[in-house]
Amino acid sequence: MNEGPLIEFPCRYPIKIIVATGDGHIAQVIEIVRSHSPKVSPDDINSRASRGDKFVSLRVNLWAEGEDHLLALYRELLAHQAVRIIL
Repeated sequence: MNEGPLIEFPCRYPIKIIVATGDGHIAQVIEIVRSHSPKVSPDDINSRASRGDKFVSLRVNLWAEGEDHLLALYRELLAHQAVRIIL
């Protein structure tokens, strides 16, 4: 039995990033996403602040080229001091 890949690339791929607010962190995280997926437009990004305004949830619908592409993006996002979680 031959199992194919779980995701067929390239494809639209949604991610959710929880970011601590302050000091331009949101803009920096969006720039990281755009450096990996330049076609991301403002329509592809939704944000929502937490109740205490300490965090922002960014939902981004990006174009993923493959697993390596996503891993590179995740690594760079996780290296940013304000990124708390990526789903």
